[in-house]
Amino acid sequence: MGKNFFLKIKSIQKFIKGVGEEVKRYFGKDKGCIIGLEDDGVFYGEGLWHWLSQKNKKITFTTMDDDGRGLEEEKAKGRKVLLVDNDIITGKAYQRAMSIMMAKKEKLKIKDIKFAVLCDRVKVADFSVEDYPIPSSWNLKNLDRIDLEIIKALSEDGRKTFVEIAKETGLTPVGIKNRIERLIKKEILKIQGLLNAEKFYQASATIGIEADSDTISKLIKKLQDCPLVYNLVKVSGHHNLIIDLIAPNQKRITDLVEKQIRTEPKIRYLEVDLGDVPIVPKVHSLPNFVDKKKKCPCQIKCNECEYFL
Repeated sequence: MGKNFFLKIKSIQKFIKGVGEEVKRYFGKDKGCIIGLEDDGVFYGEGLWHWLSQKNKKITFTTMDDDGRGLEEEKAKGRKVLLVDNDIITGKAYQRAMSIMMAKKEKLKIKDIKFAVLCDRVKVADFSVEDYPIPSSWNLKNLDRIDLEIIKALSEDGRKTFVEIAKETGLTPVGIKNRIERLIKKEILKIQGLLNAEKFYQASATIGIEADSDTISKLIKKLQDCPLVYNLVKVSGHHNLIIDLIAPNQKRITDLVEKQIRTEPKIRYLEVDLGDVPIVPKVHSLPNFVDKKKKCPCQIKCNECEYFL
């Protein structure tokens, strides 16, 4: 097929418009090789090759399956390599193709290896035009095995590097970086420092409250920034508000309940269950009293409130 055939296809035009200039900078003045991955990647790779040829770039073109079969190795020898596909959905084909080329890198004296794709669902490609639509409402089924392994690794040690996580998951460090950035951007993942609850607290309490909506709103506003509150949720049933507290001792909890909650006259029912440090979670967010300019949100000094230390 002639070069004009490929350059007239709208999807290939979109691909070249999206990644062409970046790819041109990647090759620079070096000799390069574009490898189109069977099946659909061949068309995008050949279209990009024709476009670069018009720019007087010294680029060769060949094809291969994602398992390495069909590759004309002579065309890649001593060059920068760009693998091209139409989409990445799970990342498995990407990993296979990249692993095969990395294994050939020293033998063929390949200078560099990168990956370009039209649609990148998992954000691992070096050059891409778009990713797939992200669900507006997430559940764990929307996260694949790699996403879950990354989140688990960071939950165990938030200081783990991209390289360390890459070794555990089989992905490249760049792929891990792209995935983490995507998860953070979509507000799926949040990386933060947490306190070891057992080092700071000895007691907890679950408080169930039944009251009218105005009283519930007042309690939420008053307690949502309290340093003892780690869970605050509206519910239906016997109660319509649940407050979970964690404190250095039970006196702190008793003091808060007496000064902040029982003083609300329109509470119809109040139930307080005292307990030890929670089994789950074992970590706790740092209370916002570290901002010394803030005033205590409830305006009442409960025993030894951290806001007044």
